[in-house]
Amino acid sequence: MTNNTNPLEEWNRLERENTENAIVSSMFHAGIKTSSAIDEFSTWLLVGSAAIGAFLIGSADKLIPIICKTGFVVCGSFLCLSCLFGLISKIYGLLCRVGLDVNDAVTETFHQHLKMHSEVEGEIQETAKTSGITIETGIRLERIMSEFLSPMPPLIKWMVNRQQKKNKGNPQAGYFLLVKRFNKQGLCALLQSSAFLAFMVSGVFYAAQS
Repeated sequence: MTNNTNPLEEWNRLERENTENAIVSSMFHAGIKTSSAIDEFSTWLLVGSAAIGAFLIGSADKLIPIICKTGFVVCGSFLCLSCLFGLISKIYGLLCRVGLDVNDAVTETFHQHLKMHSEVEGEIQETAKTSGITIETGIRLERIMSEFLSPMPPLIKWMVNRQQKKNKGNPQAGYFLLVKRFNKQGLCALLQSSAFLAFMVSGVFYAAQS
């Protein structure tokens, strides 16, 4: 009775874990897709900041008497910080978008190949059972990663191997990395808008002091 129950329990456990992991991955995926909205906001603010920065530089001789030299430097510094955080935010946004696109492409082709393999595997196992032999038909993930990394630069190999060792056994490791990038993108976008607001407040303050 135990021999019949244990495989069934293990099958049930694996099926539940796979389904739960798939649901969590879907939730991560849906959340990270909002990265495009943050990226659009950063782009809009970055373009505006660059236009204002160009105006400040071109009109420095007229603005300095109004907001004084110190005010001009403070306002310019906040505007430069806003542009800097905007660029960093867009970099993280690009990494998120690339990560999602790669994940979608890999997931789609992975399921196709896995389905084809499962069909052929069933035939092979049935033939092996009839012949009285045992054949290992499982997919060799080690070989897949080895073949994938073979043409990559040494730095990429090191980074991938480091992530694998760090997140070994974690089915959500890839999404964890994307979530970290998404969080950094959001933080940089917040700092970008805060620096732009500080620029506006500083301009009003120094203009009022003159």
